Formats: sequence, structure tokens, C-alpha cells
Amino acid sequence: MSTRTKSPAAATVELSVVLPCRNEELAIGQSLRQITEVLTANNIRGEVIVSDSSSDGSTRIAEQWGAVVIKHNQPGYGLAYLKGFAIAKGRYLFMADPDGSYDFSEIPNFLNYLRHGYDFVIGNRFTDNMARRAMPPLNKYVGNPLLSLMFRLLIGGNITDIHCGMRAISRQALNKMQLQTTGMEFASEMIAQAVSLNLTIKQLPIDYQRRLGQSKLKPFSDGWRHLKFMLNHRSLSFELERFFDSDKKT
Repeated sequence: MSTRTKSPAAATVELSVVLPCRNEELAIGQSLRQITEVLTANNIRGEVIVSDSSSDGSTRIAEQWGAVVIKHNQPGYGLAYLKGFAIAKGRYLFMADPDGSYDFSEIPNFLNYLRHGYDFVIGNRFTDNMARRAMPPLNKYVGNPLLSLMFRLLIGGNITDIHCGMRAISRQALNKMQLQTTGMEFASEMIAQAVSLNLTIKQLPIDYQRRLGQSKLKPFSDGWRHLKFMLNHRSLSFELERFFDSDKKT
């Protein structure tokens, strides 16, 4: 069953901030406070959508802050975003985890690039401003760099941090993507589609802090899901290329 609170009229919404939430009561309040302050200070006509599968107090906190809450109670990083996108009204969409790790003061920077014609904007956490112990060593030095390298080799593009959760995209570009995956591999699917569709992509260096509360990431199983998606995507792309090449010769 899904429930939602009131949202601004579609015509007045420039930006939909979509937050996937599963038991983030330690951080979601401060995330929503910062988002509200940033939208107000920058005169951004926006809405905040919390796509929620929590069993703690996250739902209540989100409702207290006036967020649009869609309560679906289903696990899955990708599924949470697909549910949130389905009700979002903005011309542009901003994505990030409300776990205390991301700085929502970046919203105007991301939105500015979309307003100036970029289709897709993604953060890069691998900068001098990554806080100490913000990312487990296995993820920081092995998992993320290796999977990002494999992505560039198998699929293309020049994205340094393919798993960065802070992103923004135009509604038009999102509709072209036709995203389908429901797990953590959703992060890879979105970039793969952006590359395949030749969308204009911008990377922005961002700050990254240690998250509050327990991480839902499963390094080995989630890493395998990303890798399997990349291999399948590459195989399908190769088959399509062969088909169209052979069709031209007939």
C-alpha cells in the first residue's frame, strides 16, 4: 500500500528532490532541514519526495517536515527511486541518500548545470574533501575504483565515481532512459543509459561525510550485481551493434 502527502501543483515545481529511505531516522531530519533551507534561500520552486520502506521513525519525521511521502515498504535502492520518480512533478530531479553523508547545499550547483543544458549531473566523492572513514577501505581503495574502471572499459564514458548517489537529471533525459533495475545496480544502469543515449554529462566534485546509522550496502553481493549488469549490458550492446551492422549490408 502506498500513502503520500500533499505536493505542490505540477506547474509550480521546477525541482523534485527524491530521497530513498529505509530506516534513516538518525539523519533524515537534518537532511530535510538542510534541503528546505537551501530551496528557500535559493528561491527554487521544489518538492521533496521520500520514497520510504522504513520500520523505524523515519516516516514520521519526513511527514513532520512536510515531505511528500510514498510508503511502499519494499526493499531495493532502484525500486525506491522508481517509486519516487513516478510521482515526482519537477522539470528536474535531484537524487541523494538522506543518511548524513551528502551535503545538500550542492543542490543549486547541480541544478545550475541542468538549467544550462546538461542532461545528467553526477558527483565525484573521490576528492580531498572526503571525510576520514567516510567510506570503508575496501570500498574506497578497491571496490569503487575497480568497478568504475571496468565500467569505463566495458561501457564507456569517463565517470570517475559511478556509485556516487548524489545526482541530478532532467525529466526529458529520465524519460528516455526507461530504467528498470530495482537493486543497487540501478546506479550503474542510470549511467549506462546516459552513455548509450549520448546524453550530456557533468561530473562535480563534492564533499562526503561518514554516514549516520547502519549502511545497507552489501559490498560483495552488491558489487557482483553491478558487475553482472555491466557484462549483460555490454553483451546486449554488442549484439545490437552486430544486428544493425548486418542489416546495413542487406
